[in-house]
Amino acid sequence: MELRYIPLTQLEVSASNVRRRDISADVDELAHSMERDGLQQPIVVQGKDGRFEIIIGQRRYLAAKQLGWQELPAYVKPERLSSLDAKVISFAENVQRRDLAPRDKADTCVYLRGELGSIEAVAERLGITPQTVRKWIGYAAVPETLKTMVDDKKITASVAMRLAEFVPDERKAVEIAKRIAETNPPAKQRERVLAAMEEAPGRPIDAMFRRAEEMKRERQITFVLPERYALAMERAERNTKTSAAEIARDATIDWLLRSRY
Repeated sequence: MELRYIPLTQLEVSASNVRRRDISADVDELAHSMERDGLQQPIVVQGKDGRFEIIIGQRRYLAAKQLGWQELPAYVKPERLSSLDAKVISFAENVQRRDLAPRDKADTCVYLRGELGSIEAVAERLGITPQTVRKWIGYAAVPETLKTMVDDKKITASVAMRLAEFVPDERKAVEIAKRIAETNPPAKQRERVLAAMEEAPGRPIDAMFRRAEEMKRERQITFVLPERYALAMERAERNTKTSAAEIARDATIDWLLRSRY
């Protein structure tokens, strides 16, 4: 790819960029870093009607505008990418640099499944597991009220998905979510609340929380990951800001539920 310095006035964000939400998050911090140390990595663009579309580097572009820069170094694609290829590249770049909003992951996976025809094809193209693709596609079916609470960081995407799956009454699911957000219980207690909900979704909310207090039985398990997966776990911790213990616990619970144990 050719490296060029392109005026900001000739740049625009590609419609294929998968980051549609939380776009301005941490841009101030990024701008400060760019002002102090300069731009460490050029953006990636492709030509469009005499201008240039940003495929990779949307937040760097926004930070440069904030700093009042006149131009940015950019690698220019010699040929235009298809919308599908542009989305795949944008997805991979954004997941590595800063975790995408759950909605953006869901939207991208739904789009790619429609284009590629199967969950397995999407997983292969993105370099992730079919289980992860199913999880992200499943988030698309979560009620809007719960998604809004995830956007506002009141609950996690995982909690929203479990509520949507086990509590068909949306109003009740939202009330449980609000109670979790208000009490902000430790991770172990929150898991007991969700386990009590899954055990008997029809029971009253107060009864669910009382049952959670009764569910004190736990089991601690230690296991060893091969090097490849140990490194993957480290990346997952950095990208999701979640501890390895929580990731392993959630994955184990998910497997046990799907296997109907």
